[in-house]
Amino acid sequence: MDGVEIDLAVTERAAVVRVVGDVAAVDVAPLRDRLLAACSAAPEPRVVVVDLTRVALLSAHGARVLTRFVGACARGQVRVCLVADVDGIAHRVLRIAGVSERVPTFPSVSSADEAIERSLAALSRP
Repeated sequence: MDGVEIDLAVTERAAVVRVVGDVAAVDVAPLRDRLLAACSAAPEPRVVVVDLTRVALLSAHGARVLTRFVGACARGQVRVCLVADVDGIAHRVLRIAGVSERVPTFPSVSSADEAIERSLAALSRP
């Protein structure tokens, strides 16, 4: 698998960024741009789910982009959820970078979506 594919989909609860392939130094600009677009596209209350389950390589540059994105989202009142295979490279790199300890991490997009739904339901209760 060469390069990276980055897709953005918006659901009724969140903007979902799916990353597939090798996130090397040359791929960080498109990743950063798509993550920023997800923030703008996310429905209120703004939640962005970053699906990294199909990432074969995550460089230090890619991890830094994700770390900065998570920090910017926290300052901008945007919630971020990560989806990563616990045995996968993305999860290991993000654990080393300290990101996966600060951000809710799920094994699948559906489990992240269920957690978001529960969270939104709790917010709407009187």
